[in-house]
Amino acid sequence: LILVLLPVCLHAEEIVDYDFGYSLDVPEGYSVAEYTPDGMSYRFVHDRLPVSLILKLYADGQFSESSAALSAALDKLSAEYEMDSFLWRNVQSSVASLKMTLGGSSGYSGWAVCTEIPEKNAHLVLVCYADQAKADDCQQFIISTLNSLSIDRGSLYSPGIFTSYAFPSAGKKSLKLKIAGIDVYTEIGADDEAASEFVVACEYAVLTLYVGNEKWKEAWTRYYKCIFRDSYGRLKKTAFDIQAALMPSAKRKNKDNPDAAMNEMLLGWVQSFPYERQNQSAKQSDFANLPSVLCGAGSDCDSRSMLMCVLLGNMGIKSNLFISREYSHAVYGADINQAGAKITVNGTDFLLGETTAKDIKPGLIAAEMNDTEKWLPVEFF
Repeated sequence: LILVLLPVCLHAEEIVDYDFGYSLDVPEGYSVAEYTPDGMSYRFVHDRLPVSLILKLYADGQFSESSAALSAALDKLSAEYEMDSFLWRNVQSSVASLKMTLGGSSGYSGWAVCTEIPEKNAHLVLVCYADQAKADDCQQFIISTLNSLSIDRGSLYSPGIFTSYAFPSAGKKSLKLKIAGIDVYTEIGADDEAASEFVVACEYAVLTLYVGNEKWKEAWTRYYKCIFRDSYGRLKKTAFDIQAALMPSAKRKNKDNPDAAMNEMLLGWVQSFPYERQNQSAKQSDFANLPSVLCGAGSDCDSRSMLMCVLLGNMGIKSNLFISREYSHAVYGADINQAGAKITVNGTDFLLGETTAKDIKPGLIAAEMNDTEKWLPVEFF
């Protein structure tokens, strides 16, 4: 009943403020511990880890810069901190590492971020911290929590605030791809491979906390959504360059449905990648980050399927990832009007694509994997 009355909505572990337009797709298990009646301050606690999250809004142009807003929030907590400023999505933002004591405790440490919500003339502060004795073990969980922030629709499909701070723009790296016999010239960020691997490792560390937990499906879904979000923006130019190079051929192959031809050409290209699981240890993710895959690194089913979703999504073709614990496999689905095996999600029929077997056309899937109830959809749009 309390949650119904809150200005901030908690739904499926997502924190959403419709008035100010921000959201956080936090790891599963957070709940509201306390809040102010005006809806401008909240404290969330986690049910399994000694981690807390403070959310503070400063509205009506109270501060001219994010650094001033973040300092005000941390000073109120009597925290010791080191701060840095940077641009996130062309918005002046700040980050701080911190230590503090609250209520005579032995101490806490963590990270804080602040960014402006330009349309609302407001600043949003997030402070995430853990008991000092457990802080190192909770570091990636804290980063994942902060990195889940979105302040507008565009930030739902671009690298998170913490990743953007840790990996600022460092120039470009040129790539030459050959797809369906066509040379495609494009580029990615010089640090995109390292930045993407940082996100994969961070989110995998969070995912492992939910092994055997009743919320494993939600955790698994969030893991892939976080990677998709980071990859989508990084590969936007690559998707544009591929589409520009391949579309004339796609229109010649299928003038009535060029999207189907584009999907088939991309799938054939992805199927030709070298197959390799990145890590055999359960302590490390075997997901190959997508910029590395484009640069020739070996890949597995979920990395290839994610790449198809990212490229097709950037081309305006709605796509989903489908994962199966029972089949130990992943495929992708594209919203394309074409006959073949499909899975329906929220009224949309997604044509399935198998990325690890060569010369398998879209819409074909192994008979022993055709039980749609055993596929978990990961929706990106």
